[in-house]
Amino acid sequence: VWEMSLFFTVWLLSAPERETNSFRLTEGALSVKPLLQTPLRCPGTDVIMIESANYGRTDDKICDSDPAQMENTRCYLPDAYKIMSLRCNNRTQCAVVAGPDVFPDPCPGTYKYLEVQYECRRGNW
Repeated sequence: VWEMSLFFTVWLLSAPERETNSFRLTEGALSVKPLLQTPLRCPGTDVIMIESANYGRTDDKICDSDPAQMENTRCYLPDAYKIMSLRCNNRTQCAVVAGPDVFPDPCPGTYKYLEVQYECRRGNW
């Protein structure tokens, strides 16, 4: 039996100051301006399964800002996968705000984003 799975990577940006909410689609990833609640969704009754997640910064090109705030590209939050899994796994959709209310700050002074890869799997109902 063939099972179709969809994979998505989502980048949500977190910044100290508020900016105008806007979206742009680049390289198959969704980049979202700071503190915007953006839903992860699967079609029909398929459910979300988080494959990987990081809140921090691993690239100086994604969600770029002041160069001084992007120097640290080894910024990881080890609990990001657990946090996202608890909030989103086995749901058809979930919304997460990339910010300090949800994620502890792994590297103060660094302009961070939430990077999530998830799969849509056939629901068990």
